[in-house]
Amino acid sequence: MAKTIAIVNQKGGVGKTTTCVNLAAALKNQGCRVLVCDFDPQANTTSGFGVDKTTSPNIYDVLLNGTETAKAISSTSYGDVLPSNKALAGATIEMIALEQREYRLKNPSPARGEERENGWLRH
Repeated sequence: MAKTIAIVNQKGGVGKTTTCVNLAAALKNQGCRVLVCDFDPQANTTSGFGVDKTTSPNIYDVLLNGTETAKAISSTSYGDVLPSNKALAGATIEMIALEQREYRLKNPSPARGEERENGWLRH
């Protein structure tokens, strides 16, 4: 059974990124399938997995450009990561006019349905 673990806190400097990267690596080391979704425009979790912060496609492309989630995922030795990008900082404003914007991640297209069955770790 897949589990979702969310590591969130509005305050900076409390160890969210460090916890996320290390927990994902530990779970991967135990044989779990791990997908970390980086939703922070600073993209420090993305770089913590060894993925370039400017890589494309990324979560911004998934949310605003219709890129399939599976095509944006980068595989690393620490687990899979859906990378972030600094462009994500403006996504809230860009998404205002989009219908059902709050469901863009919840309702994946059929091509993305398989990822929902894997273990996901969201950051």
